[in-house]
Amino acid sequence: MNMNWRIRDHRGFQRDAIVVIGAAAGVGGLAWALPLAGATGWMMMVIGALLAIRVGHESPGRRHLATAMTVGLGAVLAGATWRAFAGNLVEPAAGDALLSGLLAGLAASSALVIAHVERVAEPPLARTLSEARVALGGPAAEERALAERPATAHDRIVSGLGRAGGADPRRLSRMAEDVTREVLALAVRCRKLRAELDRIDVGAVRARAGQLSAAAAASADEAARADLNRAARAVVALDERAQALSGAATRVRARLELQVAMLEETALAVAARQASEAVDQADALAPLADRLHEAGCDLHDQAEALAEASLPARVH
Repeated sequence: MNMNWRIRDHRGFQRDAIVVIGAAAGVGGLAWALPLAGATGWMMMVIGALLAIRVGHESPGRRHLATAMTVGLGAVLAGATWRAFAGNLVEPAAGDALLSGLLAGLAASSALVIAHVERVAEPPLARTLSEARVALGGPAAEERALAERPATAHDRIVSGLGRAGGADPRRLSRMAEDVTREVLALAVRCRKLRAELDRIDVGAVRARAGQLSAAAAASADEAARADLNRAARAVVALDERAQALSGAATRVRARLELQVAMLEETALAVAARQASEAVDQADALAPLADRLHEAGCDLHDQAEALAEASLPARVH
């Protein structure tokens, strides 16, 4: 299965990067203000501890190896960057210390990619559908439009069954995927058959057969007549093969239409089941709504009674 990589949470990644850069700039400021002895070590310890806290808080379920790699790489990058820009300065100026700290934090924040990146599986039919689209031609192609329908029906079936647990929905999803793959392969085959038929001019073939037969009948040479008759029979055989190919293409197209209709019918059945469940939920909520209405009416009557009872008191 093809896998893609992406940042799991862009906002979280940016937030962690800002915190790390700010902390590194703070360490740089402290290295100038105090000044700190062994500022490189302090930079590595602070950034490493901060990365461990951020990664552990944002992604508690991540693997320990990814967390350790993030912390170790971030600390090393921060220390190396600080040492490269400010390590040789005995008493760095305030601007140099802050700039070196910012650069160290920026370098360390790149290690956050290890903790925030994740693998995303490509949809099962994505590659098959893209290959079929290339083989079927542009959107205006007849087979291309027919191939889009089973893919849409498959997505509706899978999304509709995704909320249901158990073995039957999973089995039905796998069956829908298998049928959709077969339909896409059948659409490509149907397109190839139609392309072969488009290359054959049936009218010209038949006219050519007639011309050869007439030439054979008019020829006085026995050898030439035999060759012309053989050529005529070969052209007639080509016509017969073209007719057989046309019949095969028609049968493939009919089977393709049938399978697409079955997929779309299954998608409608799944949608009907969802609609039935929604109706059942609405029916289940009806008694609760009635009780809420009754309670609201009771509260309204009590409020009016209290208002009438307090009215004479206010008059007096």
